[in-house]
Amino acid sequence: MRRSIIALGIIVGAAGLSACSDNAREQTEEAGNAIASDIENAGNNAAARTDAALDRAANRIDEAANNAAIAAKNAKRAAGQSLENAGEALQK
Repeated sequence: MRRSIIALGIIVGAAGLSACSDNAREQTEEAGNAIASDIENAGNNAAARTDAALDRAANRIDEAANNAAIAAKNAKRAAGQSLENAGEALQK
């Protein structure tokens, strides 16, 4: 009888550990999925912010190039006007 009780206790304990193990496995899997999701979201956010920053930088570069072109055109016009003025002054 005593052996039967001990055997029953071992079986009940093993069943309890098995259930606990399944629960722990499920919780570990859920935690792993949550971590993977967080990492994916962080990566997506970093990529989106990088894209936005690069877009802003490209816009500023375009604006600076346009401003430089306008400044060069104005300098060319001013230099041409100065040469015309100098030529007129020499003719007098």
